[in-house]
Amino acid sequence: MQKETIIRKMITDALRVSGWDVTYHLQGVGSRKGFPDLTAMKNGQTIYIEVKTETGRQSAHQKEFERICREHGCTYIIARSLKDVQDLLEFKVR
Repeated sequence: MQKETIIRKMITDALRVSGWDVTYHLQGVGSRKGFPDLTAMKNGQTIYIEVKTETGRQSAHQKEFERICREHGCTYIIARSLKDVQDLLEFKVR
């Protein structure tokens, strides 16, 4: 099983190659609890991405942030592999 940091790096690199501006959000003092790991922007579109391992689970705060995103019409993805962001990439993942 891949570590979350490796999955996050693969997703970040692939999105950047496809022209997305990607920001990694490190939780810390003053951070909004539940804010996703990555924010990706391209062509007026903003995507929030929570990176998890195969067995990783969302915290209550992450579930609440996802609910708020969807309520406001935002795109929120839980990504366990590069394939979970396939539709955002300009190339196909095997």
